[in-house]
Amino acid sequence: MEAAEQSNLEPFIELCLKAKEIDRVAKRLACTGDRELEGLSHCVTEPAAAALKKPYPAVAAKVFRALSIRILKAAKSKYYDAALAHLEQARRCYLAAGLEEQWEALAIEIRRDHFRKSCFMPGFNVIIAGKKMRAEPSFLDRARQRWAEKAKS
Repeated sequence: MEAAEQSNLEPFIELCLKAKEIDRVAKRLACTGDRELEGLSHCVTEPAAAALKKPYPAVAAKVFRALSIRILKAAKSKYYDAALAHLEQARRCYLAAGLEEQWEALAIEIRRDHFRKSCFMPGFNVIIAGKKMRAEPSFLDRARQRWAEKAKS
C-alpha cells in the first residue's frame, strides 16, 4: 500500500476502496488539488465520495464538489441532474463537517461562473434554499402513466 501511495491517483483510489483503506484515501484526497480531482473519472470518484461521506465529510464534500464542477465546466446539460445530485451531497457533507463558509463560497462561485445555465440554475437555487431536489419522472415513466390512464378510459 505504501508503494501504491506514490502511484497515480485513480489506481490508488480503486485499490484502497477494494482493500477498505478509507483512511488512506481520505488522507491522499485531502491534499489533492481541486483541478486534479476534477480531472478524475467519475467512475473512480463517485464510489470514493460515497465511502468517505460518514467518516470524512469534509473530504467527501471536496470530491462531490469536483464531480459537479467537472460536469458544469464541460457544459454537459444532459448530466446537470447528476451535477445537482452531487451538489446536494456536497452541501450535506459541508454542513456535517461544519464548513458552512466553504459551502457558501462554492455557491457564490457557481452562481458567478454558471449563471447562464438556465437548465441548471433553478435546481441549484432549490439546493441553496436547503430543500430536497424533487425527482422528476423520466419521459418513459410519464408516457407509461399516460398509457395506463388511456387504457382505463
